[in-house]
Amino acid sequence: MKKVFASLFALFLLAAGNAQTPVYGQNISTIDARELALAITGGGTISSLELISDAAVGPVYQITVVNNDVRYDVSINARTGDIFRLTASQAASPQVAPPPAIQQQQDQGGIFIGNVTPRRPARFGGPSNPPISAQRAVEIARDHLISIGVTNVRFDYVYMDLERGQWVWSVEFDGRGRDYEFYIDVNTGAIVQFKID
Repeated sequence: MKKVFASLFALFLLAAGNAQTPVYGQNISTIDARELALAITGGGTISSLELISDAAVGPVYQITVVNNDVRYDVSINARTGDIFRLTASQAASPQVAPPPAIQQQQDQGGIFIGNVTPRRPARFGGPSNPPISAQRAVEIARDHLISIGVTNVRFDYVYMDLERGQWVWSVEFDGRGRDYEFYIDVNTGAIVQFKID
């Protein structure tokens, strides 16, 4: 009888561990939280995920993602899915400063982009780790601006969006009263649309 009870209890624990039903009052599952975190960081590797209780917010997923030597700490409201805290820092590595080749790549043509932190996606459901990262999409947009002789602009934002059935990175640079906006295919890096407002 004890063996049967132990087996049933083990099955219950296994089922509970695999279940996607909300617990602790949250409406967002762990899988949903992982997808949100990877979407906002442009992919990467999740190094930690924790469900905690915040006195002001309630249940909160605290997720750490490492992408392109950048560590992102993401806090997601487990009831609503709102991302209310996002910080980026250099991931621990033996090299504190980027190599000169990378530094030069980030600061070409007088347009410095640094490490890119994507905004919250306009729509969820896009690829969690696309071939073209947010950082790479911004570099593609920057290189295009340089190729057409545009300088003295600053990187403004990047986020993933769905444009005419195609997932793209929406990238914008600001410069002297003009906005330079790009839609860049998240799979190929092709510039789908380029606008100057």
